[in-house]
Amino acid sequence: MFPDDPVFLISMVVATLGRSNELELLFASLAALGRRDFEVILVDQNADERLAPIVSQWQDRLHIQHVRTDRAGVCRARNLGASKATGTWLLFPDDDCWYPADLLQRFEAISQTVPADFYCGRAVNAEGETIMGRFELSPSPIERENIWTTLIEWMLFVRRSAFEKAGGFDDRIGPGSGTPWGAYEVQDLALNLLSSGARGHYDPSLTGHHPDDRLQAATPDGAHKMRVYGAGLGYVMRKHGYRFTDYLPHLLRPLAGIAVYTLTGRPALARRSREILAGRWSGWRAAPAGTTIS
Repeated sequence: MFPDDPVFLISMVVATLGRSNELELLFASLAALGRRDFEVILVDQNADERLAPIVSQWQDRLHIQHVRTDRAGVCRARNLGASKATGTWLLFPDDDCWYPADLLQRFEAISQTVPADFYCGRAVNAEGETIMGRFELSPSPIERENIWTTLIEWMLFVRRSAFEKAGGFDDRIGPGSGTPWGAYEVQDLALNLLSSGARGHYDPSLTGHHPDDRLQAATPDGAHKMRVYGAGLGYVMRKHGYRFTDYLPHLLRPLAGIAVYTLTGRPALARRSREILAGRWSGWRAAPAGTTIS
């Protein structure tokens, strides 16, 4: 049982739509943390009651707030959940991720050693292999130059007061936003955090697990997803004042991929590179130009 007026170290905001069984794995991993100093704020965007029995099953082992909303968008859901949080820190688990049993011990050890306002770790699959992008190999401050290799949404621990000062997530970015900019919302948030004076720290030993979707990347659906993600990258970089010369390598890499994969007879990967290039170019062109920082 939980005390009537608990004090939480962390509020975990879980935005969810269209999933049910996946939450069982997440909740099981949270229960395995063996602690009572965190709450789970489940922001349910489903129109049906599919999650009611799952919440009922876990509510005696986890402190769960079940929040319903009919507003689409993962960032809208995260902001709504954060507005109901009471913890000192916020964490935003994906509804299909899960965490190791020592997650909070690792977080506390890192945060006590390196004071900061937000921390991030690395995405790994069930075997412990790095997935979902490139990540720095060594601990480092999170800065404008390395936010592309030090951040993943569901491994971000951010002080709630800093999150509020930075204005939360931009709900025009991310899945379900209703815009073409389908990703890089955590980089956008981190840039706002840095602009507001917050300090960030990355440590690759802080890990969480996620299904490995690398094999889906070459499928038509996977290629389209990469286009949407690419548009988000272009939008965020231009919005925050990166120069076109900073952005150019992000265009040249998929352009090279088109050539290499076409010449080596890998049409699915060539198509994926074309979608990435198209998304990145359209995102850059559509974004409001920010103030360029030298």
